[in-house]
Amino acid sequence: MYRVRLSVLFLVMWSGVMLAGEPEGDEVLIHGPEVNLTVEDLRRALLSVPRKNRELAIKDPVKIREVMDSTYMTKVAATRALKKRLDKDPETAALIWNRTQNFLAFAELDDAMNQAIGPDADYEQAAYERYLANRDDYRLSERFKASHILLQPKEGESDEELRERAEKLYRELSGDKIDFESAAREYSADKGSAEKGGSLGTFRPGQMVKPFREALQALEPGQISQPVKTRFGYHIIRLEERIPASYRPFEEVKAELIEKAKDRARLDFRRDYWRRVREDPNARVNEKAFEAFIADPVLVPERKQ
Repeated sequence: MYRVRLSVLFLVMWSGVMLAGEPEGDEVLIHGPEVNLTVEDLRRALLSVPRKNRELAIKDPVKIREVMDSTYMTKVAATRALKKRLDKDPETAALIWNRTQNFLAFAELDDAMNQAIGPDADYEQAAYERYLANRDDYRLSERFKASHILLQPKEGESDEELRERAEKLYRELSGDKIDFESAAREYSADKGSAEKGGSLGTFRPGQMVKPFREALQALEPGQISQPVKTRFGYHIIRLEERIPASYRPFEEVKAELIEKAKDRARLDFRRDYWRRVREDPNARVNEKAFEAFIADPVLVPERKQ
């Protein structure tokens, strides 16, 4: 039998549209030959978008129009399905029933969970204990703040000539004949850092190639290295600041840890909720009826004439 997507048919039935027409006074957004799309239809469609995506969508007219167009197409197809009485097909009807049950069940679960999960303050102690127990997860390795000037060979320039050019620039920098930032802007082949006076920002030692890293670690803040050769060329490095290894403070990660604690509480709540439902002593299985069903599982009983 011809099947429509469940999401198409379910949207119309769940929203109460069916074939009854639009609520009186509801503004029509799309006039169609078969159905109209109203402001209320669009509101419902946007409300069905996951909350995180919805907050972005409602600020973007292009996204809202996309939802409007998609909802109109859905409504047309669903209306056609209802006119064909496809909702009476046993399998389609079962899927609609199942989807309705699931939506309502998880709405109830979310409501119960939101009432059970307390404010952030209730989880701060658990978050702090997790922070102390897993402090290495929040360790910041030693970092450096530095600048460099990269010299690369000009056309036809030998490595020896390049090294001599780098050493000459180093002497000029050491003798204060030129300031580092100006030299970086004028001479450095690393255009990205040259525009910032040679600044490389803050980085971990392991992010740099070995010769660069070793030269950097030998410097004190404010010192300039002699030319250092790497596969990129010759570098003259200035160490701005050495930032020792440390730990991210609890206040910086508190919100993240509280959310993780609440996630664990939500998971525990869901497990306990379903366990209590299933183990309710007032819920009893009619074993005789169950055995009869599994012996001959008729999914679509014949209708009595």
